[in-house]
Amino acid sequence: MDDDKDPHSPIETFHDSIDEEPKQKKPESSIAAELKTKKRKALIELRSRLEDSILNYTLIGEKYKASEHLRELQIWGVPLLPSRGLERTDIILKKFLKAKDYNVQNAFEMIANTIMAKIKQVAHCVTQLFEAFKDKDTLRKRLGTKESCNEFLRWRIKLMEGCVLKLDFKPGGADSVIQIMDVKNIPRPFLNELFAGSKKYFSLLQENYPGIIYRIVIVNVPMWFFAFYTLNMRLMTRKYKVMYVKPSAITETLLKFIDPEHLMAPYGGLGIKGGEFSPDEKATEQKLKGYATDSIEIPTTEVGMTVYWDLTVTGNDVSYKEEFVPEDEGSYNVLVSKGTQIGRMTSNSFHVSEPGKILITLANPSSKNRKIFYRYKIKPFVPMHNLPITD
Repeated sequence: MDDDKDPHSPIETFHDSIDEEPKQKKPESSIAAELKTKKRKALIELRSRLEDSILNYTLIGEKYKASEHLRELQIWGVPLLPSRGLERTDIILKKFLKAKDYNVQNAFEMIANTIMAKIKQVAHCVTQLFEAFKDKDTLRKRLGTKESCNEFLRWRIKLMEGCVLKLDFKPGGADSVIQIMDVKNIPRPFLNELFAGSKKYFSLLQENYPGIIYRIVIVNVPMWFFAFYTLNMRLMTRKYKVMYVKPSAITETLLKFIDPEHLMAPYGGLGIKGGEFSPDEKATEQKLKGYATDSIEIPTTEVGMTVYWDLTVTGNDVSYKEEFVPEDEGSYNVLVSKGTQIGRMTSNSFHVSEPGKILITLANPSSKNRKIFYRYKIKPFVPMHNLPITD
């Protein structure tokens, strides 16, 4: 998003002649207009320089010309050639200009360096799965040598690239990412290695991903980490908005920035790989007042169906009970499950053998209002003996 605020105040000028009155300070509206004009001129100039360098094959080094279709060059999935007239391209260019205080030359060089870094990176990508910090043997393998540390850094950049490719860079659309850093099991013996790798990582972000990080949210923060951050990490993250979140507030905090369908289940969202629901299936939001009890009803009038539902609640003290209530008053209620919501999702299902409803009752023992997010679907039940047999 474009920011019209300039950190530099206008400089007042005075005439040398004593016969003339000094110029009056310009009104704020005039200053804003000049700033807007400055940004527009910078964007036009950057477009022109970029167009010329792409069409004349001068943007990247000679040895890459044969292997790269320069007219098809992209940054983060967005075409870079300005003459295509895409608004997404302008949004990208504005990010580079803003990062360099609208200095066209510096912004152009930053774009060129980013393109070169991406081209060189392709040959060095390593697909690597990162395992739990608490596994010391794995950590020693991943962070024990300079080469393994570099592989870990490349994995982080690859992860960043995957996030950026999901942005659309359209006016009013998503053009930045939230980065969540979970330090619950961060190993103190490897802090020096992690610090050195993080320093390189944030340096690469600043050089190649201007304006892409909207906020860094650090969760499950132990007390000793604050001292380490103050001494070592504050300088490297000074250009980013960093939030520290205690375990009990993770779900409530992250749901301010991330839709529940996309927030992973360990953090209290509804996102889970291999689950019954996809991120495109939206959740319903419901308010749960302080010291109140509320319920969710899912009608199940058709027999032979299976009901699936996901549910999450902000806060770690809300109790819940899930039961099937038959339509026939002579039948008994069936308890599906009950428990306390501890910043995580509950996912369940129930096969309907008679008409009724699923009743989910939630009780809030605190004075603070909570939010409930839930979704459900009803599907035909397929008996096991009807399933196809595969080798």
